[in-house]
Amino acid sequence: MKYRPEIDGLRALAVIPVILFHAGFNYFSGGFVGVDVFFVISGYLITTIILAELEESKFSIINFYERRARRILPVLFFVMAVCIPFAWILLPPFELASFSKSLIAVPLFLSNFFFWREGGYFETAAELKPLLHTWSLAVEEQYYVFFPIFLMLCWRLGRRWVLGAIILIAIVSLISAQIGSIYKPVPNFFLLPTRAWELAIGASAVFYISNRNIMMLTSLARQILSGLGFLLITTSIFVFNKDTPFPSIYALVPTIGTVLILLFALPDTLVGKVLGSRLLVFIGLISYSAYLWHQPIFAFSRYYFNSISGTLMVILVIITLLLSVITWRYIERPFRDRTQISRKTIFIVSLALSLIFITFGYFSCRLFGSSSNFGVEARIAKELSTANAVYSSNMDERKFIKYRIQFENLSVDSVVLGSSRVMQIGEHNYRDKIINLGVSGSSIEDDIAIADMAIKKFKPSTIFIGADPWLFNSKSGQGRWRSLNNEYISALSSLKLSTTSIANLTDNNKQSRFFTVASKIYDAVNLQKFNAINDIPESRDKIRRDGSRVYNLAYANKNQKEISSEFNDLLNYAMTDYDYSKESQEIFGRFIDAYSKNHNVVLVLSPYHPDLYERMKIERPIYLEIEANFRDFSKLHGVKIIGSYNPYIVGCNSTDFYDGMHPKEACMARIMKEFKGLD
Repeated sequence: MKYRPEIDGLRALAVIPVILFHAGFNYFSGGFVGVDVFFVISGYLITTIILAELEESKFSIINFYERRARRILPVLFFVMAVCIPFAWILLPPFELASFSKSLIAVPLFLSNFFFWREGGYFETAAELKPLLHTWSLAVEEQYYVFFPIFLMLCWRLGRRWVLGAIILIAIVSLISAQIGSIYKPVPNFFLLPTRAWELAIGASAVFYISNRNIMMLTSLARQILSGLGFLLITTSIFVFNKDTPFPSIYALVPTIGTVLILLFALPDTLVGKVLGSRLLVFIGLISYSAYLWHQPIFAFSRYYFNSISGTLMVILVIITLLLSVITWRYIERPFRDRTQISRKTIFIVSLALSLIFITFGYFSCRLFGSSSNFGVEARIAKELSTANAVYSSNMDERKFIKYRIQFENLSVDSVVLGSSRVMQIGEHNYRDKIINLGVSGSSIEDDIAIADMAIKKFKPSTIFIGADPWLFNSKSGQGRWRSLNNEYISALSSLKLSTTSIANLTDNNKQSRFFTVASKIYDAVNLQKFNAINDIPESRDKIRRDGSRVYNLAYANKNQKEISSEFNDLLNYAMTDYDYSKESQEIFGRFIDAYSKNHNVVLVLSPYHPDLYERMKIERPIYLEIEANFRDFSKLHGVKIIGSYNPYIVGCNSTDFYDGMHPKEACMARIMKEFKGLD
């Protein structure tokens, strides 16, 4: 294949926007499309190489995988190795456990699946994942596994059949991406089936070039077409943003632009000359290293610095480019040279390093996972027992609550149980001593298990319980309570009047000496602290001593447009299907009856955003029926019920909500005033 410097320039046009997008520069709001440009380039180049060798009957799949291993793995593994000590120094335990899982996923070519399960690409938390960007490498690696085999099998049918099959794959994949962008946006973003069309259109371009003489077009035509391609890419970089459904038909803009450049931006065109300039070609040469370095540098910096100014971010970008030059010069280039490093060496070293990363990731994940005594849940709970507030973390909330009850020494009069919809209840809007033990997506099982532990420990006079619409829904999908499975079984036994020991609050999970030593090393080197100076909102969530939450600035300051864009998901949260469970209501009733004998039990109906509630009345009237059912339930069991799903009854307006279903403190304060003694 003849070298085309303008393709390296195109790589620069792809990587620079990606880096600046992740750096947080708002002008590059669509910089993420650089990844799509890379996919098209990859599809084009790989197909060009394979077709040329198939035509000469020289194609070897072993040689192909060797070239890919030389190109991808050495610098990737080097960057991963450099990340490990910084992860131990800067990451909180739960994030370190997540990072450790990514160390396993990357060498297995499965990081796109891993980060799909971890959450969305555009979430605020995504900025803090050092290896998030490897999802695109996994997509390409999966493509490298299947595509050569596909071409080998189809080649005997002829070029026209191969092209037809590629076009068919592209059409099916694009249609799937468009549908997925509406109904399943997160897996749609990360997985190969909905990205395959981008690689396929790059592959299709090869057939166009081989069947037509591009030079037969007039110079003016090539100038116009290549200029249009450049315009399409740059427009998507500056116009698209995180709210643009992606990948979908919108992704045709940068990908078609890329194809036009690949086909028509020859050296005699203006775009070809610009992309073929020395600076852009050099950036293109180091683009792979730059792509690998930028995300961990930005992520670790966001952990180290409380805030990153524009000047500091520019410095980090420069550091990224400098490191890229070094790894390109001393790692990428030598490993591509077969005269310096043999095939046997590249395969053995790659396999050995893969096993090392997988093994290290496994043990590190074990050490800092939720089941470990050294996990973040126990650390934060212990810290909160002596602090006014702590920084929150991604964690198993149920295990955190278990440790919270175990370590806390507060004397409280009231306990709050329920989901994140009651997490704003605390001492700031309730005058008695109170502790909030809410967990996201709380189910009946959660309430029963946590109540049993909390009442034995705190002996409160009042128990507030969130009455969410999904509590009696057998199809709610709320299964996170299983983290407290043993506590739930113990609590059920208590409800049947049998006795149980408070010993279940003590975690007897024994750890080996290896884990003990490793934990001490982590404690000695790690700079991450959970103790928060105050409860003022910052870039990270906080938990107050009373258990109420302080959400991060990005979440707390959402505008109404951002809030309304989430209504579809929140309207159906745990309620996509509703199947009333009489058994669940009976269990909940026995639970209420058992505690209302000696405690003041109060059900809390948290309101929904006014605009979302208007949709509920029309689209999902079942919510109104459920509220009426809860009111009948409270009368039947002789307990008080306060609040309403209807925000107008409570007196809350649109500005009183973080999103469609989570009221702010002021809104929950109005509900608490309904409780006797707070008028």
